[in-house]
Amino acid sequence: MSTCKEFQAENLLSPYPPKAARLIVTIYGDVVEPRGGVLWMGNLISLCAGFGINESLVRTAVSRLVSRGQLSGQREGRRSFYALTDAASAEYHAAAESFYGELDGECDWIITHCSEQSSQTVLLRHGYVSLGGDVFAGADRPDRPLRGTAFRAVSIGDETQDLADLLQSVFNMEALSADYSDFVRAFRPMRNLAETKPDGQSALLLRLALVHAYRDIRLRDPRFPPSVLPDNWTGCDAHRLFADLYSTLSEQADVYIGRHLLNRRGLLEERPEAVLSRLNSLADRL
Repeated sequence: MSTCKEFQAENLLSPYPPKAARLIVTIYGDVVEPRGGVLWMGNLISLCAGFGINESLVRTAVSRLVSRGQLSGQREGRRSFYALTDAASAEYHAAAESFYGELDGECDWIITHCSEQSSQTVLLRHGYVSLGGDVFAGADRPDRPLRGTAFRAVSIGDETQDLADLLQSVFNMEALSADYSDFVRAFRPMRNLAETKPDGQSALLLRLALVHAYRDIRLRDPRFPPSVLPDNWTGCDAHRLFADLYSTLSEQADVYIGRHLLNRRGLLEERPEAVLSRLNSLADRL
């Protein structure tokens, strides 16, 4: 474990240690959701400890996630288990598509008039941009939420550059590009460590660090069609690095999951169909 901790402390999440609730969301999205959505509290505490988060903070964060309707508690003898609610499972599944689905290709658009503040917040959180007033636009990607009065639209004509200029003027693509570049710089050194085949626990913690950092950027990405992205878009490099590292670390990490992490019926499945589908999709990016 020392190698994993030293690498993490020097290069990964230590400048901005993850909050307990957000790390738990990452753990459930990466490890638990594709394996049925239920995890023993003891495992959750152990995984969070690998990031310097103590048991008290984990229990407080879990209680808050329960109150928000994302987790529900279950008892089996003296052990406590926490399961994803149906609503949270659907949200996690939609987010997973942007991490593990096919590379973003050309697509049409969603234009919506939305005046409700809470719904506008949802739109902005899922990659829409404001065109002014209560009008929002987003790339028409799978599972993208719809709010307000929404229409699917097609760009007419060949003025691709005009459309690119418009979208880049209302969304700070330079800042997003810089975040992707920072991600690549921070995680590229992990490639050498991953190729040394670290032990399963270290591989899982490294993979969780990778997913946690990538998730924060990817969920803010409007996922525009390639034709309107800036030249040499740094997101492409980040996507390939993520796919490479995730695939390499999963060999050991999934074995550890199948031998040590529990739901109410026993050990979590090492590589269920949902996990194999993720890995096959990522392999197509390499």
